Amino acid sequence: MLSLKEINRLAIPAILYNIVEPLLGLIDTAVIGQMNENVTISQAGIGLAAGVIATLVWGLAQIRTAVSAIVSQYLGGGDLEKIKSLIPQSLYFSALIGFVFWIITAYFFIPIADVLFINKSPEVLNVANEYYQIRAVGLPLSLLVAGFFGIFRGLQNTKYAMYAAFAGAIVNTVLDLVLVNGYEFIPAMGVAGVAWASVIAQLSMVVVCIFFLYKKTPFNLKISKKLNIEFNNMLKISGNMLLRTLALNLSFIMALRYASKYGEETLAAYSIGIQIWLFSSFFIDGYATAGNAMAGKYLGEKNNEKLKFLVKKLLKVNLLAAAFLSISYLILYNVLGSWFTDNSNVILLFNSFLWVIILAQPLNSLAFTMDGIFKGMGRAKLLRNTLFMGTFGVFIPVLLVTDYFDWGVMSIWMAFVFWMAFRGGTLLYWFFRKI
Repeated sequence: MLSLKEINRLAIPAILYNIVEPLLGLIDTAVIGQMNENVTISQAGIGLAAGVIATLVWGLAQIRTAVSAIVSQYLGGGDLEKIKSLIPQSLYFSALIGFVFWIITAYFFIPIADVLFINKSPEVLNVANEYYQIRAVGLPLSLLVAGFFGIFRGLQNTKYAMYAAFAGAIVNTVLDLVLVNGYEFIPAMGVAGVAWASVIAQLSMVVVCIFFLYKKTPFNLKISKKLNIEFNNMLKISGNMLLRTLALNLSFIMALRYASKYGEETLAAYSIGIQIWLFSSFFIDGYATAGNAMAGKYLGEKNNEKLKFLVKKLLKVNLLAAAFLSISYLILYNVLGSWFTDNSNVILLFNSFLWVIILAQPLNSLAFTMDGIFKGMGRAKLLRNTLFMGTFGVFIPVLLVTDYFDWGVMSIWMAFVFWMAFRGGTLLYWFFRKI
């Protein structure tokens, strides 16, 4: 039967490449912090532009989920030959989407920034625009990388994605150090240097992915004029996952706006809390990625017993991962906040709700596990509907009601807790059992 070793073979590389992206953000911020002038303005501008990039990639990269589900199901059914033409079609289509959004958003970035950002500082917006005009060049590359990662995951191998992510991290770090402050005959490029470092790093990841595609998979990049039989299904899954992502982003946007409403110190405390929440999510999501790949394969094999056993096994593993995180945060309860800020009021506010984050980890493990299982099964419509119900029927009402009774920042965390409980509980105890 399924072993923990087999799950870890997929999960551990997934966890490692999951944390590369936030790690690169920290490196970019640290390098910019070493500039001689306009450090705060530069960091703020890059943060704003990077937020737009992250939102676009998060929303547009849903072909990754669709391709992963389709590839894993055909792998389980032993029919990979039938979807050979789908792979290049999905990759070129991803690059095309990235190209279109690069052109549109780069041209209209200032109007977009005026709508999205409360901070209207001309200096910050100028830096954000300078950074975005370069980083947006990498949108097609980012979506290509996401597409490659979906293919590898569908083939039950997350190591190739990990290798590509590490290659990108090394290139990005080296180029940050060289391009931002200059080196010998290379002039200091400042903000533009960080942006170009990221774009070149993405290009290096694409090259590594192409290498593994040709050397380690049965697929290639030769385009076929006739659309693959699964192309429309891929678009359908991607569209539903995009709508799901929009609902997901709405919850985080509302949480951020309410945190802003409660004051600067509350916003700072919330920002620390949400970073810990997201780090925990990346950690737990590595095992959900394993579930994603394996569920599709077992569905393709029409092996319901293995699928049921996979869910039980993953739930146990992810609950242990959640327990590890919760215990770690509990041990660090009185010092964790001081790692991020020296402001005693912010630390006090952070400590006032850290216990909620600790208790929420098992609920998060349940939700992420079931998300991964249903993604692997290609049940995008069901995931979309569940998140819509969770966002509009649970998160927003809980946030509004608790805010009305002056719960302050605790309103946000209560909304998150009920939201995650609904998502995981509904998927496991209603939909999966029903299926």
